[in-house]
Amino acid sequence: SPVRPPNFAQLVASMAPKTEPSPYTRARRAYSSLQKERLAADHKAYFPAVLEGCPQVVKKQAIPSDSKDAETVKGLFPSTYDVPLVEFVTGVAGDPKARAPVKVGVVLSGGQAPGGHNVIAGIFDGIKQWNQNSSMVGFLDGPHGIFTGNFCEITADIMDGFRNTGGFDMLGSGRHKIESKEQFDDSMAVCNAIGLDGLVVIGGDDSNTNGALLAEYFKANGCNTKVIGAPKTIDGDLKCPPYIPISFGFDTACKTYATLVSNVAIDALSAQKYYHIVRLMGRSASNIALEVALLTRPNACLIGEEVARDKRSMRDLTVELADMIEQRSKLGKDYGVIILPEGLIEFIPEFNQLMSELNDKLATPGVEATEASILANLSAENAACFKFLPDFIRAQLLLDRDPHGNVQVAKIETEKLLAATIAEELKQRRAAGSYKGSFKTQFHAYGYEGRAGMPTVFDSSYCYALGATASALLCNGCTGLIASVMNLLAPAREWQCGGVPVTSLCVIERRHGKEKPVIKKALVELEGPLSQPYAAYVKIRGDLRLMDAYTVTGPIQYDMDTCKASMDIPITLQLELGVRPQLLGNVPQPKRMGEFLYIPQSKKSRSQLQQWRMEREHRVPDSLADRSIAAVQVKVVSDTMCQEQDMSYVKKFFSTMGAPLLELWPQEGRGCTVPEKQRIGVVFCGRQAPGCHDFLCGMVDMFKSSPDCKVLGVVGGTHGLFNKQVVELTPEICEAYAGTGGLELLGRTVDRLKSEEELDKALKACEELQLTGLVLVGGARTNSDAAYIAEHFSKLKCKTSVVGVPCGIEGNMVNEFVEASIGFDSAAKAVAQLVGNTAIDGSSARKYYYFLRVMDGASTGGRTSTSHLALEVALQTKPNMLLLTEEVDEKRMSLRELVKEVADMVAQRSEIGSNFGTILVAEGLLSAIPEFRNLISELEAIPMPKPVDKVLAELTMWSRALFQSLPDFIQWQLLLERQSNAALQMSQLETERLLAALVEDELKQRKKAGSFKGSFSPVCQFIGYQARCSMPSDFDMDFAYTLGATATVLASTGKNGYMAVVSDLSQPVSKWRAGGVPFTAMLSVPASNAIGSFRPRPCIFPHRVDLDGRAFKVWCEERALCAASEMYQNPGPIQLSGPSASTVSKTITSKFSYLQELEQLRKHLDDVAARCRPGCDPRTVRVAKQSLATLNSIMDELSGPSDVVEQREGFSGRARASTSAD
Repeated sequence: SPVRPPNFAQLVASMAPKTEPSPYTRARRAYSSLQKERLAADHKAYFPAVLEGCPQVVKKQAIPSDSKDAETVKGLFPSTYDVPLVEFVTGVAGDPKARAPVKVGVVLSGGQAPGGHNVIAGIFDGIKQWNQNSSMVGFLDGPHGIFTGNFCEITADIMDGFRNTGGFDMLGSGRHKIESKEQFDDSMAVCNAIGLDGLVVIGGDDSNTNGALLAEYFKANGCNTKVIGAPKTIDGDLKCPPYIPISFGFDTACKTYATLVSNVAIDALSAQKYYHIVRLMGRSASNIALEVALLTRPNACLIGEEVARDKRSMRDLTVELADMIEQRSKLGKDYGVIILPEGLIEFIPEFNQLMSELNDKLATPGVEATEASILANLSAENAACFKFLPDFIRAQLLLDRDPHGNVQVAKIETEKLLAATIAEELKQRRAAGSYKGSFKTQFHAYGYEGRAGMPTVFDSSYCYALGATASALLCNGCTGLIASVMNLLAPAREWQCGGVPVTSLCVIERRHGKEKPVIKKALVELEGPLSQPYAAYVKIRGDLRLMDAYTVTGPIQYDMDTCKASMDIPITLQLELGVRPQLLGNVPQPKRMGEFLYIPQSKKSRSQLQQWRMEREHRVPDSLADRSIAAVQVKVVSDTMCQEQDMSYVKKFFSTMGAPLLELWPQEGRGCTVPEKQRIGVVFCGRQAPGCHDFLCGMVDMFKSSPDCKVLGVVGGTHGLFNKQVVELTPEICEAYAGTGGLELLGRTVDRLKSEEELDKALKACEELQLTGLVLVGGARTNSDAAYIAEHFSKLKCKTSVVGVPCGIEGNMVNEFVEASIGFDSAAKAVAQLVGNTAIDGSSARKYYYFLRVMDGASTGGRTSTSHLALEVALQTKPNMLLLTEEVDEKRMSLRELVKEVADMVAQRSEIGSNFGTILVAEGLLSAIPEFRNLISELEAIPMPKPVDKVLAELTMWSRALFQSLPDFIQWQLLLERQSNAALQMSQLETERLLAALVEDELKQRKKAGSFKGSFSPVCQFIGYQARCSMPSDFDMDFAYTLGATATVLASTGKNGYMAVVSDLSQPVSKWRAGGVPFTAMLSVPASNAIGSFRPRPCIFPHRVDLDGRAFKVWCEERALCAASEMYQNPGPIQLSGPSASTVSKTITSKFSYLQELEQLRKHLDDVAARCRPGCDPRTVRVAKQSLATLNSIMDELSGPSDVVEQREGFSGRARASTSAD
């Protein structure tokens, strides 16, 4: 016999699968308020009655597989092919006393889908119902855990930490397959060794096919372990009606995507200048795209199956969409929403052939994934098609294959390819004179954020029922089945449960160049018994092309007691089960008002959730309880000042320096005297934010008791004001907008009212409209302009009182007086849900680093941006790293240092086997890096557009070198159209992509040097447009409404030059304090702005994150632990009712009350004065005098500029030529 090495036994032992459980180390460490609510939800509310008490099993007939492949399938599954269909009936299976405990294993396989944890919970509770001593083990990180014996014991405590939560992070998932004989043998050995009676494979079509092969192998080889499947996939392509009507996770994913599509649709309506092109997850089937289209009603949705049926080429699709865009442009609509499935490119004939051959060639030994190698091996026709594609698409087609040997279509930016061909087509039409519109695009790809979200009520209950069904099947000795739950239109208690033979679903498909058994994918049916969803869409899509009939589904809700929409099941499922489709409602004809289309909506046109939301009554402070202008009095609190060092300079611009602070109080007696025939105009100057429509409701409601007073909404923002485009806002109009997001009612154009010409235009409009008040809503730039407008009006004796309102999702229009801005709370929560979903997805797959860039204060046009939103999101979700603009700026970090910091964290995590994570990137991060700040400053001085070579000629040597070292995509983005204040569009810079690429390069160098042994696979995403038109939270509804009422009071009582504010926001709403702060008290001139003897005009500047503040300190206390471990918590979707609806953003509730501090100071001074009256002890006088003198000396030292962001200002009163930027 051959000589064996001394350690041969140890080597063999190390290669053998484990048969002892690993300690469980993946328990969640943090839960949000909503997660705690859902953990405590009673599963009995959605438990099918038939499964109670261990039901009896009734075996039905066997179901044959597809006739074309039946014999082949039978040959592959000789032991399990004839397994019959199973149904459960109410009753008790056998003698309860004779039931022996069972031991069951579970494995999560394939991509994540919401509800997987509830499947496990259903199994766990089901086997405990069978026998309390039954036990469960979980195989870790997918099927690989089965044949390697990587498993843990699942206890009640572990299980209770994951009920009703999203993701697969309880056990982790993997896309491995059990394929070789050795793997099958090892799987059987593990199951035998640990004494498994049953194994549940929770997965999609491929995973359940693999489970069926395992069931066959086990049965053929006398293994006692029975195998049952659970139908999982968000793609919705695993179903076998009527037995498997839907796969779990589809509902949650689609509702998550629908929320995001709804938000960008409202964004499109609000700005009326962009086409939002949305690519949705769904490779081989367009079920997600169709479901989302039926839910949201975009202008176009491409159905891949239809494209394949009709053999429509890329040219055909281009012309079809270009026709729609041209027709809409003729109606004044240069905006819209287009949806397409991520797998669209595979359905286009020329690309389908190309990708099929690509898959086969790349599976051939010797063929490399390079353009040269591929072109040398492709057929002439496919080679020509490949060369036709843009560079970035060709590169994406050659990326690593998925585990099935297919192109990773999720990484192919089909939306950009389609937009490029459409743009070229429109360019030709423009030259021909048939098209005169504008085609600007925003791209969105939604996928990972939908895979690990908190499951909907439907998915929670459906998954729990699937798990309970699977346990009952195992306890009854069944194998080779997939759990079946039917009768889904009925209440959950009436659902019918059973099992379907997996073999009956199988067909033969080509994989890796070989024929393999797979479960037949359920594509969108274009005709036949399940074509109702497609037919319903076809019926309305012709109208949707030109109409704006967008439906806002709103965030997923969990309040089953009061919110009926929380119980909705997927709309495609409803249609397939016989529910009649909803017809399109009457959409009012648009009215052209200057550059904007005014399209008021009725309450009936709103979605079910929106109509329910509109019934909520706004809460207000006690001072506004009567909601009447006549029931409020305005009290003077005290005179004000600005920063001492700026006072003399500010007085040169403003004659009202020192105007008093005001506070609203309930009027005692008759009420204040309000001038008759008040006409208050309101303009939305700043960008979209949740709650703006509730602001209008607050304004209008204050005039309900004053019929001769009116609120006039300016349509089209500042340009609309110049053109006097107004509509009277009535309670009936506002009723249809309460609780809705965006600015769709009035819209906006550009955020500037600064030059002498613009000031004069505004004054003329106010006089001609006979406005007694003008309310300007926006951020720091808007309110700075409002201050100058108020002064301008005052000097020219204009009777219009100007009032400003803080608004903006970036949250930097805050200061000592302003604790929050409209929309920040809602946007933070909406973004946090997506970050939370994605982080949990990462900890489930355990192989990706997510670089998530968050829309933030870069849009203000500051030289150094702010990161309030990113900080708030980090506090709510606890990512592994937060790259905060203010901190990078404070540390003066170079790009190299920043990359090293990220790479160090990745390397440290890899040492403990964690090759995944979530990194938040503030939108304006690059502007804080010194070398980039200089480059940006130089680029902003160069008029755009301009070719690269001419731009390089105008840059300094250092900036030119930096620019040329950057990737092409960043160079291109740096030269995009400027914002309306001539500042660079930081929101268009893919900072996250740049960082990911640089970190990847750094880690490659470390790997070569032997200092890094882990893996690094980055995925990049920008989160912004998905959130800024969200339905508002309870806080934003009440806050905006209160600000609207406050602004109306100030404007009606002639308080010119004030900002409406609400303070004490950490208190209950009834205790909030409403009032007004003169603009002059908030003006400043940062010393850093001075250039020689020049001093720019005073402004209200956006405030940066306070690095000494409470919110940032909380993050500092947590971040080391977050970097080293998984502290992720998911706040979930914004809740509109229930306990979690009352939560408020941490950065808002952590702020101290400036006004309360002033009151306490005044009280202390009054106490000193009272104790130092004539006749007091001389020692008291001396102590008081010396103490106050010392205090004044200290205050002299402290006098200096506040921590504000330098804002881009011109060097004269005249504004630069500007363009409108989003």
